[in-house]
Amino acid sequence: MLMRLWVLVFWLCFVGLVGAEDTLKFNDTLRVYYLDEIVVTATRLKRAVKDLASSVSVVTREDIEASNANSCTDILATVPGLFVQKTSAFGRADVEIRGLGSRGRRLMVLIDGRPVKMGLFGCTVTHSLPLDNVDRIEVVRGPLSVLYGSDALGGVINIITRKLKKGIETDLTTWYGTYNTRCIRLRHGTNLGKFDYYLTGDWRTSDGHLPNSAYDGKDFTAHLGYRFNKRVELTFNGKYFDGYKEEPLRATDPDTLVSNTWNDYERGALDLSLNSKFGGIELFAKLYRNFGHHQFSDGWHSRDFTNGGLLHCVVHPLTGNTLVAGVEFRQQGGERLSEPQGEWTKTEFASFLHIEQLLGKAILSFGGRYNYDEVAGTELCPEAGLVLHLREGIILRAIISKGFRSPQLNELYMFPPSNENLQPERVWNYEIGFDYRVADGVTFEFTCYDMKGDNIIQLEDNPNPPPKFLFQNTGKFDFKGVETGLNMQLGYFTGRIYYSYLDPGEKTTGRPGNKLDIVMRYTYDKVMVGFTGQYVGNYYAADNHEQKIDDYFVANVKLSYRVLPQLNVFLAVDNIFDRDYVIYADLPGGAAGLYRMPRRAVTLGVKVKLK
Repeated sequence: MLMRLWVLVFWLCFVGLVGAEDTLKFNDTLRVYYLDEIVVTATRLKRAVKDLASSVSVVTREDIEASNANSCTDILATVPGLFVQKTSAFGRADVEIRGLGSRGRRLMVLIDGRPVKMGLFGCTVTHSLPLDNVDRIEVVRGPLSVLYGSDALGGVINIITRKLKKGIETDLTTWYGTYNTRCIRLRHGTNLGKFDYYLTGDWRTSDGHLPNSAYDGKDFTAHLGYRFNKRVELTFNGKYFDGYKEEPLRATDPDTLVSNTWNDYERGALDLSLNSKFGGIELFAKLYRNFGHHQFSDGWHSRDFTNGGLLHCVVHPLTGNTLVAGVEFRQQGGERLSEPQGEWTKTEFASFLHIEQLLGKAILSFGGRYNYDEVAGTELCPEAGLVLHLREGIILRAIISKGFRSPQLNELYMFPPSNENLQPERVWNYEIGFDYRVADGVTFEFTCYDMKGDNIIQLEDNPNPPPKFLFQNTGKFDFKGVETGLNMQLGYFTGRIYYSYLDPGEKTTGRPGNKLDIVMRYTYDKVMVGFTGQYVGNYYAADNHEQKIDDYFVANVKLSYRVLPQLNVFLAVDNIFDRDYVIYADLPGGAAGLYRMPRRAVTLGVKVKLK
């Protein structure tokens, strides 16, 4: 298995490199410029990835177009250090970064900097995040609570939406595939100088690959922007999602069982942002509200909300110095409409500071956050990083950072095991890495880390029952890992081959020890070919390396051809080798376990540019 896999990897690299060389020969006047990747998530302002101490990955718009993924989190499966748990092709796709995730409760998931949180449980409803309006996704691996507060233990995922800089765009995409899977997506936007907008509508439905695995989801988004002048811009974003999902039986359930489990989610969001620049000072302010209405087959019925606000400024007080300072508040709440009914809220306030100083070939960064939770009290969160540009093409990175997660309403109040005396969970991360430019367009990267967590909230026997069990801050972990691989940009060929190793100690449940990811894209003239492959090994369904899950390799391919300037047709084949494999999903309510994934699936579609 491993030998065949490595043969495939080298064959793909060879084809890509030869194809890139051929396209360069085809037009000997072609000049290729490799620009530094610019991101905003790691420091809350635009920075080149090469100048960051944190480990950062970017999923671009071209990556999205070359993929057949169904959601923002689903497309992150092949990012180094990330693993996606799911029960089927549609529905929730819960990401873990370096072994931490817990259905989005130990990660910070953002849309344009707005936290995407369910108010009562602090989780992320991931299938409410389709790709209809997404321009790029930035991922910071490792704790980043100094800038984003509670929940950013494992890292941060920031989904950045599409905004037109000029002209008018309108496109309609529709496809049909295996399991009676259908999609219709309409997008329209324009830029009229001072005013711009972008609107999307997305409807997806599928019978599912197993009994009781159907899906029906609708998503609508709106972006409105107005630029008063070169210094002041106001932006409004709105979103509404309605999704019905059936959950199949686990792979280990007896055939005599029949699943009738379903969930119905409505999610919405509004946010208003103000960007301004005056002299050497940049100001950013955001107000937002998330809200939801949930009904499940087990009788659960609730409404929830998350309200928040953020204000930060960027100044340059000294030569080579950049300072980011801000304040933030977040209020989470909701009500259980099913019996026994209840209503709960809690609020957090925070202030933060992050400083970068350029010292010759070195960039030194450090910062801190003071967080106050009205239930859990105060938390101090420091961070320090160093970037050394040793010489052209060789970069050394190191960072020490702390992450924390305040206890959520369900852990504090809502159920019998709740405990009002819970304290925040804490993680310390120690990380070092280097980047080496092998050749123009080819970079080798290596990162190793050690994340130590304590005060982790988990169920324990109650010394004074009832209830029998109680949430307590008793958990600990020590996760070590390595992420290494090649990034390639060679003419019309783009590729990434990465190996991720995770040693979670005894906490092996659902956390693969070995993961190899292959992402390749070849674009020339009217043709685009995208390929993704993933090998997963050293994978278990229980702690202490028990209940071994079979290793697997899954590959997907997508071919797109521009028939006319306004018309593209595409064919996608997921699981092209028809692999029979299972994934462990850490679901609540006793539903955690192994779920059988879809076999080979074919999708055929068209994309029409209407303007």
